Amino acid sequence: MSIIPAFVAAAAFVATSTVSVLNKSSDTESLIAELAQEIRDNYVFPELGQKTADFLLKRSDEGAYDGLDKQQLSMQVTQDLREMTHDLHFGFRALPEDWAPQSESDGSELADPRRNTSPNGFMRVERLNGNIGYLELEGFMEIESARDNANAAMQLLAGSSALIIDLRQNGGGHPGTVQLLSSYLFDPNEPVHLNSLYFRPSDETTEFWTHDNIQVENAMPDVPVYVLTSGRTFSAAEEFSYNLQCLDRATIIGETTGGGAHPVDGFIISDQFVANIPVGRAINPITKTNWEGVGVVPDITVAAPDALDAAIGQALQTLADMGDAGALWGLVSHNAENNPLVLSMAELGEYAGQYTDRELMLENGELMYRRIGNPNWSRLIAAEEDIFVIDGFDGFQMHFERDSSGTIEQIVGHYEQGRIDYSVRQ
Repeated sequence: MSIIPAFVAAAAFVATSTVSVLNKSSDTESLIAELAQEIRDNYVFPELGQKTADFLLKRSDEGAYDGLDKQQLSMQVTQDLREMTHDLHFGFRALPEDWAPQSESDGSELADPRRNTSPNGFMRVERLNGNIGYLELEGFMEIESARDNANAAMQLLAGSSALIIDLRQNGGGHPGTVQLLSSYLFDPNEPVHLNSLYFRPSDETTEFWTHDNIQVENAMPDVPVYVLTSGRTFSAAEEFSYNLQCLDRATIIGETTGGGAHPVDGFIISDQFVANIPVGRAINPITKTNWEGVGVVPDITVAAPDALDAAIGQALQTLADMGDAGALWGLVSHNAENNPLVLSMAELGEYAGQYTDRELMLENGELMYRRIGNPNWSRLIAAEEDIFVIDGFDGFQMHFERDSSGTIEQIVGHYEQGRIDYSVRQ
């Protein structure tokens, strides 16, 4: 029984709640034979499919699957399939005990258990400092269930100066939703070929292009885009990343992804198990290949937990280089928090002293600041050369100006609202 093809997460196919034991060894032999035939007929690589089917039958003849309960059998067969093919999209899991074949849609739900982990995959939409849009996606769910959320998310993000799309926890999903979100990142009037998928059972290739079936007023074809990845990023999330990277439309930041480029069909085996068999492969129109087995290699490699901070820094720097005043402000604050400038005691000492209405001093290796007359001192953090912020306060930046000989002559105080004041060194 064939199910709707999709990109799905590698880790999703080994879990099951049942511990029932199969009735007898002949039941196991029969279902392994049925599974082997489905692999022969449908696996995207026919020769490897034949070898894999023969391998499973040999393992069955040797008694490797005898006496296993359904969960154990699911895990063992999945392990054998992946070891033989190195294809992480292969999976085999037990159906619920009360399952009965009713409709195509019932099987489709069983074939893609990620659908029960998140209703639509959209986890977080936010506007960060510097007018940076942030979208966290944990799955590219079926287009019909994801369309409204996708359009709503892009409406909220419209007008962003830069866009960060977080796929670090995204295990995959459906290419139609990849296509929809990608369409917002290009000119709706100029279709772009994103990817093609070849399917062996039908011997057909489907092309995926950007389209104007979106809220075109919210398209962001010229906004810098950053995509965050991890080793958990898989399948359709990899397609999204790979497509944009090959088209020079996004900067990928994080870790190399999982390496799964084969969409699957689900096949019901003996009304007891569902086998997820890779039936197709991605073909990028630029590289003529895909990311199977190698993953998407980021443009900027950082540990996954650090990817967001790295992307924010990159986005702010790009916007600041374009003359964006808000980004210039945000970059200083970001650097102070994430990568402060380390100065020696001698260098810090250059700033200490009395100014018109401000004073600075060195205390315990820190540069301290206060308004004259204020009893409280605050620590200063060096964000960039001659630029400091007050620890715990984002609304003020202190820029030091030097004369032609390099001697500090005044403080220029910059306020977030745009006001500027001056304090001359005494």
